[in-house]
Amino acid sequence: MLVFTHPKEIESKSSVKLLEKLKAETGEDSFHLDDKTTAEWKEIIKSDANISFVGPVFWWGLGHNMDKWVQEVFSYGFAYEYQNGNPTGLLNGREFSIHLVHGTPADYAVKMRENIKDRLETGIFGFSNAKVVINYYDKVD
Repeated sequence: MLVFTHPKEIESKSSVKLLEKLKAETGEDSFHLDDKTTAEWKEIIKSDANISFVGPVFWWGLGHNMDKWVQEVFSYGFAYEYQNGNPTGLLNGREFSIHLVHGTPADYAVKMRENIKDRLETGIFGFSNAKVVINYYDKVD
């Protein structure tokens, strides 16, 4: 399942091109983050469905749509909890992949990619005991 993270109301030619390329390569259906409810996303995460997020980098991150989605779906009691004051991830090693496109100059992109990697691997997905593979695209052919 390919999940498009770009805001619907804003055009992103590179993101759309990447989504179409991945759809052709994988044959997977695509959805937008807003196409399903929080409860539906949680059921999909509980399943064994392959989930790949696709979208652009915004200000060294995944944009407000993805941040909002994470806050709603990766909620306390579903993705993590606290035991004896310590966080415990509840996603049991669930795997995700993320495909990000950006137009950032190569020299500058190194730091940006390190920041995003730390935020995703250690922060969001690591905190929830999930795994994430991050793929970057400077341009989409």
